[in-house]
Amino acid sequence: MTTAQGDSDGAVPEPAPAGPPVYRGDLEHRGEYQDIVPKSFWTGFTDTAFFIFAGVASLVLTIMLLTSSFTHSWWGLLLALVFWGFTAYLTLPRFHAIMSRIYVPDYFIGRTRTSDGLLGDPVNLGLIGTEEQIHQAMLNAGWTRADEVTLASSWKIVVSTLTRRSYAEAPVSPLKIFGRVQSFAYQQEVDGNPEKRHHVRFWKTPDGWLLPGGHRVDWLAAGTYDSGVGFSFFTLQVTHRIDAQTDFERDYIVESIQYAYPQTEVEVIKDFSTGYHARNGGGDTIVTDGALPIVTLRNEGLERQDAEARDVRLTSAHDIAEKLPIVLLTASLMLVISSVAELVTSILTVANRHELVSNLTGQGSDTAMVQVLNGPEGDTFMIFTLVAAIAVVVIFESIHMFMLWATLRGSSKARRMVLLLLVVGFAAQVASVFAAGEALTISSLFFQLGVAVFAMLGFTSDAAVDYTASRNFRLRNLEKIREKVRRQAIRQ
Repeated sequence: MTTAQGDSDGAVPEPAPAGPPVYRGDLEHRGEYQDIVPKSFWTGFTDTAFFIFAGVASLVLTIMLLTSSFTHSWWGLLLALVFWGFTAYLTLPRFHAIMSRIYVPDYFIGRTRTSDGLLGDPVNLGLIGTEEQIHQAMLNAGWTRADEVTLASSWKIVVSTLTRRSYAEAPVSPLKIFGRVQSFAYQQEVDGNPEKRHHVRFWKTPDGWLLPGGHRVDWLAAGTYDSGVGFSFFTLQVTHRIDAQTDFERDYIVESIQYAYPQTEVEVIKDFSTGYHARNGGGDTIVTDGALPIVTLRNEGLERQDAEARDVRLTSAHDIAEKLPIVLLTASLMLVISSVAELVTSILTVANRHELVSNLTGQGSDTAMVQVLNGPEGDTFMIFTLVAAIAVVVIFESIHMFMLWATLRGSSKARRMVLLLLVVGFAAQVASVFAAGEALTISSLFFQLGVAVFAMLGFTSDAAVDYTASRNFRLRNLEKIREKVRRQAIRQ
């Protein structure tokens, strides 16, 4: 293992200025940074507005759950548990995500970021080589590739937990560098105990990208050792707790690769970052000496297998389980169930129209309404009104279903339309609650507001936004290719 010394030997001396110092900025106006890749103002604005509104809606629902837990006798204990769930897994993560977008830098600083935007594990390894070389090196070194977080892998976690069986390929939580989740991850369980494991995530670096100091690497990695399970310090979620000495895990990863392939070259950049101690996204203490090993792989690598690029088929159970973002799929499923329940409720209302008429003509009812319903045409008027109401519900739910289908197909516009409907519905329902001054029933709290908030959080998540944006990009490129082929065919 060789050592690359600090950059002090290669520093270029700066000559003294020939004249008095000159400030090169604008003294009259505040300078602003412009993104290299410009974005549509309205696209960025609407997504940000929906993102923030979903966070506010989650906070409102959390407060409602807290107040309801004190007013529902023995249901209070269950509501308190639900309150913790909403706070830990919905409200606090979205609050952190909103705030961290403001104050946490989005460029490379030697740290990963959690899906909530918090600083995560330290980046402590660089690699030069292909993806196939990494896979071969890690597999032959005794590591197991972790599954991605999908519906299928989530179900495996549930089954392994209930049956108390080991799930060696269990997914690791997503962390980000360059705004992207890890390309893949590897892990090793310790003595078959899923609570204790070595694990490392890998990210492909952008083309032409250099580390601070000018070093080139093809991959970055972040390795830590899970020492047990506990509660997150920042979100109260149940999560793995990592060992503070992250350098031990870094060295273990490097040595395992070198042991499997002795020809592997390792160069250590001393003082790549200042040695520091801090906390990761789960609140665990981390300590590092700031050194960064650069591993140059010399093995042949596995045979390259190019996956066939194609659209996600919503009629394929495999595509739904393996390719759709689980948060988007879950939110869509909850909305489908909610829509079906709304339609069934409307039909049951028509079936019990006599009871409805009795309620409408009871004490305190509007006099004009009572006269119409008790008149000779009252029955006809009531049936016509109920049929019209059901027709409106059917049309609305049909549009809703089409928008959900289009969103799962990858339409960003459909995703925003669904969000707009959710925002309007949530705002109207909350406004009616405050106007009436009455508390919501538990069923309304869970199956109306709860579903709406969960869906808003899911449809504004990074996974949902990235999924629809990337598929729109691929479809646009595909259309350009088809148009080019058509033009060439016409010319011939």
